[in-house]
Amino acid sequence: MTPELSSYKLNGFYIAKGLLDTQSITNVLSSINKTLTDQLNSLAVTQQINDTFVGLKRLHQIDIERYKKVVGALWRKEIIFRLMHDSRITDFLITKFGWTDLFVPGGQVVHIMANELKIPNGYFGLVPHQDFPSVQGSLDGVVVWLPLVDVDKNNFPLEVIAGSHKLGLVPMNEKGNTSWEVDNTCFDEREFIPVEVEVGDVVFMSMFTIHRSSVSGQAGRYRIAVSTRFDNADEPTFIDRAYPSAYIRSVHREQYVQNFPSPELIANIFSQNP
Repeated sequence: MTPELSSYKLNGFYIAKGLLDTQSITNVLSSINKTLTDQLNSLAVTQQINDTFVGLKRLHQIDIERYKKVVGALWRKEIIFRLMHDSRITDFLITKFGWTDLFVPGGQVVHIMANELKIPNGYFGLVPHQDFPSVQGSLDGVVVWLPLVDVDKNNFPLEVIAGSHKLGLVPMNEKGNTSWEVDNTCFDEREFIPVEVEVGDVVFMSMFTIHRSSVSGQAGRYRIAVSTRFDNADEPTFIDRAYPSAYIRSVHREQYVQNFPSPELIANIFSQNP
């Protein structure tokens, strides 16, 4: 057993320091900045975004509904998909954890936290929970979480309870605000520890580790991170259950914008004129 796997099995998470190069993260942020610039230009706001936090705040201030749509779409950017499936991440699972065959149960998730980016009656961090109920794949499935900015205890860190994965699936709080909140009798608040990481670090976490988003952060700072999940195709119960996933693939057939696109728009797209 590798030292990395031994530590992971003991604590329910492992921080691979400097697994990725910082340029890969810079490239992702540059791509997000382009998206924010495009959106502001679409709103007739001429502004070149070179700082992601500035762009997010600007769009949030001008049109919060559009802001919600844009940040909800970021996970679908190809460069984010490529980052989360970087060979250094999958090779870590193979060489350090001993996996030989991987399943990807769902897509990526982009997590954004800042006091200045709160959405009224909307998301602001996740309550204590486990990821297994939302995946239901291999019992040794892994959450991969990585920051796009440095994250310390004062910048909305991911908080985990070391060793809580050994409890297995714990009861949910039926009276909580969400259907996935872990019952507070299963843990002590003092057990949560902040996961402090730098750009380039990658966190590997068990689907059963109790974790949450800290809602504590300094004004003028923001946390943006990306996560995805992997299942181990060799895990015996996963094989016996014929590789299930809680994710459901569906297609929205109704048009988001009525009478769109017009024939003229399509003709222009495929025009051979420069």
